[in-house]
Amino acid sequence: MTVISVSLTNELLDRLDQFVEESGYSSRSEALRLAIRDVLNEYKLSRMQRGDLLSTVTIISETEESRTHVGLIDLRNGYDDLIFGNMHLHIEGGYCIEIFLVKGPSNRILDFVNKSKAIRGVIEVNHTLTPMLQDS
Repeated sequence: MTVISVSLTNELLDRLDQFVEESGYSSRSEALRLAIRDVLNEYKLSRMQRGDLLSTVTIISETEESRTHVGLIDLRNGYDDLIFGNMHLHIEGGYCIEIFLVKGPSNRILDFVNKSKAIRGVIEVNHTLTPMLQDS
């Protein structure tokens, strides 16, 4: 196997260690391999979706990270044709939650999701994909 180096925050490393211990994995590497396989499988399956979709995209980020807010504004402006609803809330612990309601072609929605994950200061991104019903 190839060895790689991964940078994690102390908090994320603590969460990983707790997960490894509670889940019975033999090592961090085993848990990370599983996580990477899951993400790649989810990505592959989501790319198989065709046609127009409805989606919710939930983004959790750090409140005090101004780069994150600028990145989210740029993202919103770049995908304004997809977004038909957006809510921004401050939650406990110095975090924000941003909820986007989007509608459009699956490939554009998935690009939106992937670009949101790449914004510095974004901690977590979750999304749903719901096919739009076609009139018969």
